[in-house]
Amino acid sequence: MMKTRLRLGAVLHFIISIGHLACLFFLEEAFKAYDILDEMTSLCCGQTWLLYAVTIVLALAFAVAGFYALSASGDIKRMPLQRFAIIAIVAVYSLRTVVGLGSLVWHFSFLGLFSSLMPALLVWCYLPGIYINNRK
Repeated sequence: MMKTRLRLGAVLHFIISIGHLACLFFLEEAFKAYDILDEMTSLCCGQTWLLYAVTIVLALAFAVAGFYALSASGDIKRMPLQRFAIIAIVAVYSLRTVVGLGSLVWHFSFLGLFSSLMPALLVWCYLPGIYINNRK
């Protein structure tokens, strides 16, 4: 069951990664849907190309997180700093869940709810990776 949860986490991360790459074709509309266009434009100093670069880097980071889940499940070769990476993934998604759910108090949307529950699901998927055998 624990390996199945890790595999589910990997699949979800690969889907999220592909979703980010798909958003490259309508990036401005995607940022508007999440109501972060102004923040992202400001973060990237108005450089449009940087918005695309950040999105590509995020897609790659989600894919790497998926590979760490496969590594923890034993489906692929053990990756460097595996336990630390899994703990970091769980910590980041736990924080994202708390902040996301908290923000819904002021500005509720179903997209925001979904975007806050998905990290909670990923925390559930990745928790076994902390405790699963630490093979070498």
